[in-house]
Amino acid sequence: MKPLPLNGHYVYYKAPWLHWAHLNFGLKKGFINEQGIADYICDGLTKISPPEAYEIATLGATEHQLLRELLQTLLSKDSHQVESEEEAIRPWIYLTLSYLFENKDLADDPLESIEELYADLGYPEEIAPTIRYMPLTEGAVGSEELLYDNWKTILSNYEDYFQNRIKQH
Repeated sequence: MKPLPLNGHYVYYKAPWLHWAHLNFGLKKGFINEQGIADYICDGLTKISPPEAYEIATLGATEHQLLRELLQTLLSKDSHQVESEEEAIRPWIYLTLSYLFENKDLADDPLESIEELYADLGYPEEIAPTIRYMPLTEGAVGSEELLYDNWKTILSNYEDYFQNRIKQH
């Protein structure tokens, strides 16, 4: 499958609220690479950004180890820790599903891409309604249109979930 790693500018556009812990998790799991981290951080720089963020934004393309060390420093200073792996992966599932949906016209079989993602992620329940081979609820009639509608609903549910989380913090 692997439409990954995701572009850092795209990730910032869709999820400017990610914490250092989310970025670190995404880097470790291959959802984003070092250049993507640098691009994400660069897009989010403000006057109050920590010095390590500015340093990451100015690193050369091959300074991966230094980027990882600086990210660890930012992570150690961050009060927002990810509670569990399930919470850490949620934004990355959303971002990957969103990217695939927005670029579905570029794929030969976008639903196959979702099926591969579903398997790669260990079969998360929230993606199941987009999977062709999953059983339908009683009385439902299967179609590609239904799967795409389910995909849109999943994305909307994730957006609502993250909006609520942002309001809580």
